[in-house]
Amino acid sequence: MRHIKIASRASKLALVQANYIRRLLHSFCDVEASIVEISTKGDRDKSEFLYESESIGFFTSEVENALLDNRADIAVHSLKDLPIAPVPGLIIAAIPKRESAADALVATESVASIEDLPAGATVGTSSLRRIAQVKHQREDLKCVPLRGNVETRISKVLSGQVDAAVVACAGLNRLGLSEKISAILPMQDFIPAPAQGALAVQIRSDDIELAKLLGQFDDRITRIAVEAERRVLAATEGGCSIPLGVYAHISNDTITVDAMISDLEGKRYIKLSGADHVSQAGNCAEKLARELLAAGGREILRQIRDIRKY
Repeated sequence: MRHIKIASRASKLALVQANYIRRLLHSFCDVEASIVEISTKGDRDKSEFLYESESIGFFTSEVENALLDNRADIAVHSLKDLPIAPVPGLIIAAIPKRESAADALVATESVASIEDLPAGATVGTSSLRRIAQVKHQREDLKCVPLRGNVETRISKVLSGQVDAAVVACAGLNRLGLSEKISAILPMQDFIPAPAQGALAVQIRSDDIELAKLLGQFDDRITRIAVEAERRVLAATEGGCSIPLGVYAHISNDTITVDAMISDLEGKRYIKLSGADHVSQAGNCAEKLARELLAAGGREILRQIRDIRKY
């Protein structure tokens, strides 16, 4: 019987995700599997805004290293954290069925939307994408830095340190904290990060046996959608820490991709959509990315890069 070692960040959410993959493995074959916990730079770095760092693979590179040096056989990532450029010698062998891609509002008061928040309320998030969309909807709201694991962010809302926080639904659902959601933000108005809610199961490219095993729970629809989203991200060459949202959904044989990019104040807000036959998902995504850049996205990205220099 093969013993499979699964590398994961040491956060509670990451371990829940790794154990989900572990259960999938057990359901498909007779193997033993254990978790190898890895501390990442993203977990150790407590700076307020990740976009101020030039680091790539902030939450993933050290987990990937565990594969490369044979400390682990599988690495489990939140796909939205994984850089676009593949690491030589590694492949994404499986992308299981996606959890909710939406963002959620967690608030101290009963609210059904961002519009219901009190005037001047503080909203905790360190994501430029979320800040831009909050400000686009309500310029009076004050976005304040909020990092830490999901439980920490929720506790800061409940203790009154902030009036609300924007958190991924997927993380709350996986942690059994769905009851903390005050409102699910509609994805047509509040576009999620590329590949939000999806997991990536990564292995060494020469592990043919494991690739075949993991392929059993690769979800085709999820893979097509998130790969289209990441094609838009790749075309912007901005990395994951830019005010960009992308969401792709498939109905029958048609893929529709919605994308937004904005300045940090949410004032220069560009939102576009594209649709095509699902077989043309990659071309649809790349065409949309070009349109987004031509409509003003290129200038927005230049401004973001200039901010990082100072």
